[in-house]
Amino acid sequence: MQENLLRDALITLNRNKTRTLLSGAAVAGGVFILLISLAGFNVFYNGSIGEIAKLNVESVVVNPLPTTKAYSGFSSGREWYIDKSDIDAIKLEFPNIITDSGPIYRLPGLRSVQIVDGESDDAEIIAMYPGIFSMMQMSMDKGRFIDGLDMLHLRKVCIIGLDLAEKWFGNNEDPCGKEILVGNIMYTIVGVLKKDNPFIQPFGNEQNSVVLPYSTADAVYKLEGELSYLVFSLNMTEGFEQKREDILRFLRQLHKVDPDDVDAVNVEGIQDFSQMLKTLFNGTKVIIWVIFIGIIISSLLGIFGIMLLSVRERKSEIAVRLAIGAGPQEIISQFVHESLVLSVSSSMIGLCLAESLIAALRLLMRIGVVSDPLYGPPQLSFWGILAVIVVVIAGGVLSGYLPARNMVERNVSELFYDI
Repeated sequence: MQENLLRDALITLNRNKTRTLLSGAAVAGGVFILLISLAGFNVFYNGSIGEIAKLNVESVVVNPLPTTKAYSGFSSGREWYIDKSDIDAIKLEFPNIITDSGPIYRLPGLRSVQIVDGESDDAEIIAMYPGIFSMMQMSMDKGRFIDGLDMLHLRKVCIIGLDLAEKWFGNNEDPCGKEILVGNIMYTIVGVLKKDNPFIQPFGNEQNSVVLPYSTADAVYKLEGELSYLVFSLNMTEGFEQKREDILRFLRQLHKVDPDDVDAVNVEGIQDFSQMLKTLFNGTKVIIWVIFIGIIISSLLGIFGIMLLSVRERKSEIAVRLAIGAGPQEIISQFVHESLVLSVSSSMIGLCLAESLIAALRLLMRIGVVSDPLYGPPQLSFWGILAVIVVVIAGGVLSGYLPARNMVERNVSELFYDI
């Protein structure tokens, strides 16, 4: 019985090839676009969340902002700054919580860099402690990090971003050991920062920066006054938010800022950023599903229109079959089979095309054509594919069932009268 129904469905669909192909192409296209969009979303999601997962989620980057509340005789809108003494004060106040900390100092008045035997260029000049590299889980493309011996011996060494390395020395030349002139001081390049995480950049655009040991920069350029950023890391996970807020409140009190003026401090917590990013991605995934499920349903409406037209065109056939004793369920089943054959086969074509393209992208990543660390492997979840199949099957059943049921519920004599 089922074989006869499938055979009849194929014969009927083959009889109206143009109509069948157009409707099938719409469904296949909708499924293909949905699956490719989900795979593309997963590439970005897996890559970015994977990079965030590498970071020390207990690290916090702090920089002060103008106050928004009047306090201790000072009006709102006052600018305040973090200085080096704050680091020791925080460590003394919270001795068992702070595992590491360090300042980041931007040298705004120093941007000119001259490559030896080359041209001058502009770059962001940064001074920082070695511990910040590990706190922010940064890694090197070439060479090494600034270390404690560089700080102790005031060595005139630096590391540069990968963009600057490629710009100044090309893609094939190792910059390590080369010398550059920062202001009027010569520094030896000992490392090149890798392009690791595009989301977390503790000192701005790190790929266009020259990083100096803090002690060396302090001795040469007399770093006084405010720091650009303060980075610290906590040795705990439970109660993290409360302890972080206690430290920030203490920092505000040190500088006579209202302890409750949360807008006076910009805090870039890795933990907060990771959660925000996941929430954003989850919302985006919902939007993608809503839009493209709408596209698939619109495509299925085309099949519904075809089945409605087919039922009307075959009114005489339905009337005769009812007159000779065929049951309504038998006739409905035939049209449901026709609709299912068209919708399911079209969706399988779209699924196969999407999987083929995804497999090609994974191959390109495996052989290194696509190697940016932001990109995770493209993949489709089992539940995503299952959801598409369920929607298509449900739409196919309804597209065949509703027009056929409406027809067989009519009186047989009325059907013959309308022929």
